[in-house]
Amino acid sequence: MRWTLDQLRTLVAVADEGTMSGAAASLGYTTGAVSQQMAALGRAVGRTLFVRDGVRLVLSDDGRVLLEQARLVLEAERRASAVVRGPSPAAAVRLGVFGSAAVVGLPAAQVLLADDPTVALQAVEVDVEAMPDAVLRDEIDLALGLDYSDAPLPPRRGLDVARLHRERFLLVLPPGGGADLTSAEEVRAYADATDWILPPATSTFGRAVRAACARAGIAPRERHLVTDTAVSIALAEAGLGITLVTPLMLAMRATTAPTVPLPGPSTRDVVALVRTSALQRAGVVRVRSALVEAFGREKGSPGL
Repeated sequence: MRWTLDQLRTLVAVADEGTMSGAAASLGYTTGAVSQQMAALGRAVGRTLFVRDGVRLVLSDDGRVLLEQARLVLEAERRASAVVRGPSPAAAVRLGVFGSAAVVGLPAAQVLLADDPTVALQAVEVDVEAMPDAVLRDEIDLALGLDYSDAPLPPRRGLDVARLHRERFLLVLPPGGGADLTSAEEVRAYADATDWILPPATSTFGRAVRAACARAGIAPRERHLVTDTAVSIALAEAGLGITLVTPLMLAMRATTAPTVPLPGPSTRDVVALVRTSALQRAGVVRVRSALVEAFGREKGSPGL
């Protein structure tokens, strides 16, 4: 069966107006055009749609069945047209996140995006070491990543890197150590003489920590190798050694142990990683802008 929406619309008009001339007037057609449309529809259906009732044409039983379905089809067409003409649905934007940066940046960014109906932000937890590859493989649209001054991210073709937040390193010291925390020299001497809790040297963070300590004139006594930040802080609080953190790490897991800035210029940057091709998507650009604003509010934090 091959019929058109115009034919179905004309059938409904004939039924509603009661006559072909009335339908013609409501549709802006001639009566002859309406008659031709109904004849063509009858041929397409293969059924008689109208029967004569005296001098009038009325719908046959088959015509009434088709009329009911025609109304449903036209209503569906009306809804589809309204959706297409209406505002665009929210575009899902997949944001790769990791612990400490997510705790600070994600809630603030979500608040900033709350009044934007065009963006549906979806957080996806990804190992921070794997973020660049996940972005480039289109597993996520953009990501929060890390770039250390002493272990910088290598440049990657097709990957845009934008700094969101810079922070200094802090030493978490065992309670009761007795060091004068106001003296950088005494902090160095104490750090050299004390056990350390460090991430493995095979990780980017582990390499950055060791390089930062060397730049600060400290040679850590590596006693415990721990990847999890919260565990490292807990071990330091228990007196098992010194560990290295940042203010964002402490926002995720606060400590009661003494802290002191690591001497030297070493820093850690939280960055936004985006495929350059994805910057053509308005939703991705909007999320990155929200992240810039969210982390901009952190610039007054200690250690920056």
